[in-house]
Amino acid sequence: MIANHQHQRTVRFAETDVLGFAYFDTYIRMMEETEYSFLRSRDLRVVLSDDKGIIGFPRISVAIEVENPLQFEDLANIELQLSAVDGKQIVYDFVIECDQSMVARGCFKVACCRFPKGENPYAILTPDFVLEKLAK
Repeated sequence: MIANHQHQRTVRFAETDVLGFAYFDTYIRMMEETEYSFLRSRDLRVVLSDDKGIIGFPRISVAIEVENPLQFEDLANIELQLSAVDGKQIVYDFVIECDQSMVARGCFKVACCRFPKGENPYAILTPDFVLEKLAK
């Protein structure tokens, strides 16, 4: 199951250091915003509910390599590729570019978890309704 999604975002002043370069966490935030945009495009959210309660997708791991830093007011193009869904985890790969030049590559691995009230969350198989919407 492979899906692509594009998102654009301008670097804000508050996301830069004194030299005008984007802080490292800005790239992670851009990836996260692109993930949310992708889910919304599939009529999904990061937090869902079904007849058994609340379901969420916490991150298992995050990786990023920055090659060329962004600066204040740069317009970044973020591409998400849904590269794997194995039942309990979803893998998103990201490419961030600016003016058709490579800025960074990253990856999120997320788990599908149930969040029962007053208890610790636990991993579950990704529900069929989520898999169907991811596949469209």
